[in-house]
Amino acid sequence: MGKQTLEGIVLQKIDYSESSLIIKLLCQEEGVKSFIFQGAKRKNKKGNLIQPLAILSVEYYQRKDSDLAKISALESSVVFRNIPYDPYKSSILFFMNEVLSKTIKEQEDNSALFLFLKSILQILDESNEIANFPIKFLYELTKYLGFYPEVSDNPKYFDLQEGSFVKYLPNHPFYLNEEKSALLLQLSGTKFDGINGPKIELQQRRQLIYDLLNYYKIIFDNFKDVQSLAILEATLHD
Repeated sequence: MGKQTLEGIVLQKIDYSESSLIIKLLCQEEGVKSFIFQGAKRKNKKGNLIQPLAILSVEYYQRKDSDLAKISALESSVVFRNIPYDPYKSSILFFMNEVLSKTIKEQEDNSALFLFLKSILQILDESNEIANFPIKFLYELTKYLGFYPEVSDNPKYFDLQEGSFVKYLPNHPFYLNEEKSALLLQLSGTKFDGINGPKIELQQRRQLIYDLLNYYKIIFDNFKDVQSLAILEATLHD
């Protein structure tokens, strides 16, 4: 098959040899697709563009007898102007990358997820109101992974086990209290740019991130601790 071009978001890169890389990209129509980029580490090959969640335009060849497509050239499709130079935005990016790598399955058509990520990455890069961004990301990502919380009439408690906001106190310990549940519901009705988002205190923000990661652990049996959470916490501020 001849030369093809697609846009993809970098999920993972692995050293393959002294000069080559294997890269996993989330693509709009092909889901997670793996590539080999021979000579990527040479200066003229632009391998330095392959950063976590970078949005790239990739030219490649795909042989019928191989799952691994071969990159011939790549360019940045979207250039981040602020994320690389902002420690908090960078830590959010690494956190997002790790959560995505633990939850996205290969060979799935993830067109909606691709467009969602492309959009919010650009918002993260440009917005100044990002205090609630990690919470909003964890909450909204569930929509594309198939366990977006349901909301019943007169919701008071977020039942993590049932994946729904419920009226009555659950008879198990896996739920959020009224205050935290109300904050999540309020946040779910706002945009990612944070302009009209609720003011959430630092300690509450930290706790809501823990709570939503616990929700993921309930859904995904093998969802391990997120290592980049420590880096994210170190950069959280009021």
